Amino acid sequence: MKDTYMIKPFDDVVNYQAYWIDNEDYLDLLDPHIGEDMAMKLGTKNIPVSKFWKPLDVTLFQNEGTVDIPDISEWNRMLCMNEKAFNILNKYLEPYGEFLPCNVLGKNGYLFHCLNFREFKESEVQYEMYEGDYDQVISVSFPEDFNDHIVMGKTEVNSNLYFSNELGRVIKIEGLKGLILSDDISLQLPY
Repeated sequence: MKDTYMIKPFDDVVNYQAYWIDNEDYLDLLDPHIGEDMAMKLGTKNIPVSKFWKPLDVTLFQNEGTVDIPDISEWNRMLCMNEKAFNILNKYLEPYGEFLPCNVLGKNGYLFHCLNFREFKESEVQYEMYEGDYDQVISVSFPEDFNDHIVMGKTEVNSNLYFSNELGRVIKIEGLKGLILSDDISLQLPY
């Protein structure tokens, strides 16, 4: 049985640049099919788009003080990866979403749109409240039998990607660059 321990990915903006897709190009492609608002929230929506997707150009977002190029980074709550990262991770990710082809710095790459959504139950999340409203997540947990490699988890406060411990191990063992993988899945920022 797979390890059920989950981790939370973050872009490593201290050490790496991040992949970036021009919003105008992205909206020109998706707006006619799903609308601008839905397109901008696509990473947190369970709406397949592969049937009308066309490869978009991926450039770099220069995080201050960085020069190194990532293999994988988050863009709009989706994973953007070069061909190396795709070749290593596709068998782990494929059952949970769709790969959208992109031109990553002039080479083959992919945007991974997770279609595996999970709303956390009230018993799995502890919130900090402010004036009767949900303010932030203090703790979050998955059930012991949860064994998906990737999931978009939704709380009353936000939506985040979560990886299986096994997927995190593969990323580390294969030396894929660009992400910080946190054992603290309640963490909002790793720096």
